[in-house]
Amino acid sequence: MGKQRRRQPSRYANACGRIGSGLEDELRVQVGEQRLVNTAQRQLEARSAADCDAGRGSRIAIFVGVAVLVLAVLRQDSFWHAYGSGSSSAVRWIAGVYAAVMLGAFAWRIVLWLRYRADAPVNDDVLPRISVVIPAYNEGPMVREAILSAARSDIPRDRLEIIAVDDGSDDDTWRHIREAASRAPAGVQLVTHRLPENRGKREALSAGFAMASGDVFVTLDSDSVLERDALRNLVAPIVRDVQIDCVAGCVRVLNSRASMITRLLKCYFSLSFRFVRAYQNGFRGIFCAPGAISAYRASAIRRVLSDWREQAFLGRPCVTGEDRSLTNLVMRGGGLTAYQQTAVAHTAVPETYSGMAKMFLRWARSNIRETIILWRFMWRPFRERHVGLFRFNMVLVLMSLLLPYFFVSHSAALFLTSDGFMLQYVMAVVFGGLLMGAIYYRNERDGDWIWLVFYQFFWVVFLSWILPYAAMTLRNTGWLTRGSTDTDSKEAAQRVSSPDSAALASA
Repeated sequence: MGKQRRRQPSRYANACGRIGSGLEDELRVQVGEQRLVNTAQRQLEARSAADCDAGRGSRIAIFVGVAVLVLAVLRQDSFWHAYGSGSSSAVRWIAGVYAAVMLGAFAWRIVLWLRYRADAPVNDDVLPRISVVIPAYNEGPMVREAILSAARSDIPRDRLEIIAVDDGSDDDTWRHIREAASRAPAGVQLVTHRLPENRGKREALSAGFAMASGDVFVTLDSDSVLERDALRNLVAPIVRDVQIDCVAGCVRVLNSRASMITRLLKCYFSLSFRFVRAYQNGFRGIFCAPGAISAYRASAIRRVLSDWREQAFLGRPCVTGEDRSLTNLVMRGGGLTAYQQTAVAHTAVPETYSGMAKMFLRWARSNIRETIILWRFMWRPFRERHVGLFRFNMVLVLMSLLLPYFFVSHSAALFLTSDGFMLQYVMAVVFGGLLMGAIYYRNERDGDWIWLVFYQFFWVVFLSWILPYAAMTLRNTGWLTRGSTDTDSKEAAQRVSSPDSAALASA
């Protein structure tokens, strides 16, 4: 654990000293809360200014995206000619079919994305009782910010329950949980529970679910902070549609300016949520509701809780991928899954390549495992609506996971044998990066879209090994980024555990 952030001396220490230490503490809290409110107001004003310029920026982004797509189509004859000049007819046929299918699928996804609209928040009279479960292990001060962000939510006190579970931490996490309980607003029902030993995130969540009494269970990671209206927005699809049992929120990167890696992850998270899950919402088919912020109908969780806790794969208990696994079980039971873009949580991400690679490796292992499990029940009539579109998308997902590795390896050989192929390949990669950048810009309206061009090359060189390695090491169930040895993510959490992170809860 990195060094604790030093407490700044009170500006009113002398005056308060004459009155008494108790009043000094109260005044410090009031000044701190006012500072948070002011920070939040500035953030909202900046956000409003950006929204006013949204129309022009969106039109530019769409124009750039269409131009890139047209150029890619016009140039694909020369690209595939160069690609196929040293290839067999079978390779050229596979490449051509793959390109046609993926271009058509991409156009379909673009339409769904553009049509996406978040559900409007629900009023107090229909708002369900919400239980927020926050598991924590060696999280340090960041867990305090996570708990307080939930406590400051725009939810009536009698409709909100917060359960913080310390998964046997061996640092000061429990102290910060208790501190959050003492600082929570009056009237908030906040339950704290400490496991005697580290049992894993799945067990910590299970303990929280067992204590929860709400109609809707919300999971919140201990390194994440909620925006003030996140919970009210998150439960809206569940309230309005009785067939929806799971809602994924929108995860944003809290420490996006810390390093090059966090900038790349900011772009990655933006596309993963504000594009991918937005188009998946068109057929109610989000197949991974993130642990950082997701809502589940309590009755759906209780039906699958035993299977989820006891899940095993290849003869070993499943430790990681608890969010993807829980989503799978809810879908297997017939529940639809939705995405709510206005339910935002800001999470601390790794700041180094090592931390990023470990996180992606953990995700890749659980992704392979849960995709295999999903395909076992996907071809049965497991749901009443959008079955065909869900299956079609999952076939596309499998293609996008497997075939790029074939083309990358084949392209590596062509680099050495075909003159001029490298330039054509680089142009194709740049076109793809620009197209993703256009989508990103329409959503975010900032200059970080350029990082997506760089990310295309970064993936080939530094990240393409992860999925094959994950497939070869599926029996390894280690968390990799959880615990006291992960100094990278702990230092990231330490840096973002600040008034600025807490201010997001008031925004």
